[in-house]
Amino acid sequence: MLSSGVQVVDALPTHEYATAHIRGAIHIPVGRILRDAPALLDRTRPVVVYCRDSL
Repeated sequence: MLSSGVQVVDALPTHEYATAHIRGAIHIPVGRILRDAPALLDRTRPVVVYCRDSL
């Protein structure tokens, strides 16, 4: 988590996250957000999700 109080979720695939990711971000691949986010994120704080499209 970043110190600003905002939770940053980096939704890159695992192989891309391993080579380049946002420092301090929580890694939740896009295909697992619905399943994993409720357990990993604080519902009382804002969330920013980062993902990119390689197309």
